[in-house]
Amino acid sequence: MRSLFLFLLLLNVLYALWQWQIAGWQPSAGDEAPQKIVANTPVTGDDGPTSSQPESAPQSQPAAAERDEVPPALCVMLGTFSVRAEVDQLQQRLLAVDVPAELVTRAVVTTTDYWLVMAVAGGSQGALARLSLLQERGIDSFVITRGHLAGNLSLGVFSQQDYAAARQAQLEAEGYDVRIEAVEKTRDQFLLQVPPQARRLLDQAMLARLRKDFPAMQHRYQACDGVANTRNIP
Repeated sequence: MRSLFLFLLLLNVLYALWQWQIAGWQPSAGDEAPQKIVANTPVTGDDGPTSSQPESAPQSQPAAAERDEVPPALCVMLGTFSVRAEVDQLQQRLLAVDVPAELVTRAVVTTTDYWLVMAVAGGSQGALARLSLLQERGIDSFVITRGHLAGNLSLGVFSQQDYAAARQAQLEAEGYDVRIEAVEKTRDQFLLQVPPQARRLLDQAMLARLRKDFPAMQHRYQACDGVANTRNIP
C-alpha cells in the first residue's frame, strides 16, 4: 500500500514537472523584449532643425572658357579702276582660270562746288518768272533741274567756299536772299573682290602676270564687303 502511494506521488510530481516544462517553452507577450526603433528623423537643437547629414558644399559653376576671337575673313581686293571696261576684262580673265571675283562699285567724291541758291515759289512758272527778272538786271542765274535742289535758282557756282561767301554778301546787300549749298561731284570706281576661299589661287606668280596686262591693278587684303554693289552688273 505504501509503495503504491509513493508511486502515485512520484507520478504527480513528474506530471507537474512536465506541465511546467511545456509552459516554459511558450513565452508570454509581456516577456518579449521590445524591439529598438531607430527614428529616421533629424535632430532638433535649440537653434532649429539640423540635418542628420552634413550639408554638401554648393558646387561651384565651372568658369566659362574664353573664346578666342576669330579674326574676320579677308578678301583680296583688286583695283582700283576708273573705267568699267577694264575691270570687266580682268573679271573675265579670272573666271577663265576658275577664280571667282565679284564686282564692287564705289562712289568717290572728286570735287565739291559751292552754289548760291535762291528759293522760289510757284513751281516752274514762278522759277522762270524770277529767272527772267534776274537776267534783266544782269545777274547770271539759271534754273536747277536735277537733284535735291531742283526747282530753285542758282546765282553762281564756285569752286571755293570763300568766293561763294563773298558773292553771297554782295547779293544780300542788293536785297536778294541766297544761301550757300555744297554740291559734291562723285565718280564711280570699280574693284574686284575675291573671296577668302579663293585666296590661295591668287599666288604671287599669277598676280605678277595680271599686273603686266593691267598695270593700274593693285591688290590688298581687307575685310570682305557684306553685300557688293551689283547695280552695274549685266
